[in-house]
Amino acid sequence: MSRVSPNLTGAAGEHFVVYKLSSLGLVAALPRAGATGVDVLVSNSDGSRTVAIQVKTTDNAVRTRDRGTAKVPFQLQFPLGYKCAKIDNPELLFAFVDLRDSFDHSTQPDVYLVPAPFVNDYCQPWVESVALVRLHIDIAAMQPFKNAWEIVLARLMPNETDL
Repeated sequence: MSRVSPNLTGAAGEHFVVYKLSSLGLVAALPRAGATGVDVLVSNSDGSRTVAIQVKTTDNAVRTRDRGTAKVPFQLQFPLGYKCAKIDNPELLFAFVDLRDSFDHSTQPDVYLVPAPFVNDYCQPWVESVALVRLHIDIAAMQPFKNAWEIVLARLMPNETDL
């Protein structure tokens, strides 16, 4: 299959995040075009709490090392951009969506829900020295955030014990 346009890849990631949040009983919406820095707004059912999410999507984030039987996944790579790498807002979450080359629809994307300060701290040592800012990070560092929808739920329903 030919590569999908980056705009459509991004839209797929945003819509998938809204789908997952809605399936958790949350009110999730895509703001109108031109909403700088926020791709998804999500709130609890009574609207008393809201979380802003910046979505970054790629068709295949996993990078491997070595060859043949020694080939192993070791890193995730996502588009990021200079402005996003500089965001240090504790109220903002990034949703890094890995579509996992799921053109056959046999798998669902993985979503890494990461607080913006984590991304900022990770990028700070090198962001000023590169021309193209992409998040290249060890899989182990992202594991706590993988499909961790409870991070969003905890922000929207802090008194709930069964997340």
